[in-house]
Amino acid sequence: MSALRPSAADVRLGAVVTLLGSWFLASVVKQEPTRRLKALDKLDGWGIVLPEWRFFAPNPGVHDTHLLYRDQLADGSLTPWKECFPAEQRRVSQILWHPDRRAEKVVMDAIGEIIRVLDSKVLQKKEDLQVTITYLVLLNYATHGREHPPGARRTQFLIARSTGHEESDAPLLLFLSNLHPLP
Repeated sequence: MSALRPSAADVRLGAVVTLLGSWFLASVVKQEPTRRLKALDKLDGWGIVLPEWRFFAPNPGVHDTHLLYRDQLADGSLTPWKECFPAEQRRVSQILWHPDRRAEKVVMDAIGEIIRVLDSKVLQKKEDLQVTITYLVLLNYATHGREHPPGARRTQFLIARSTGHEESDAPLLLFLSNLHPLP
């Protein structure tokens, strides 16, 4: 009869497999796209035990945001707009090491904050926005973080939104800065 009785190690292994299997199954069920199963949200309201893998849901990104700049030369003419972060082919090594991504992330976060402030209508005038930290971050990047032609006196930046690869839709201008002197 003792041969049919499981050992203590087998019982512990079975308990661990049951626990982890139940956790995995509940995590998979929680990813159900229509969100009809509310019981799991009640069990883990803060999402500590059951992860949520829908990183961009429920509002996935459908637009690309761009930061462009141009310079005013000594004769008053303006250079063509240049994109600060043009789309480039990423290298496999950049999965592990891509230090330039930090500057890009700071600038993109500042752009997102400017857009949020503009949408909220908190500030009534462009001049009010020019004294915010996020505006100064973008101005500093456009002034010091980009190449300027010899003889450039002032610079200006632009925030635009596009639909990405869909070229039939024209980009939407979200914000145009004033011209600022270059050092």
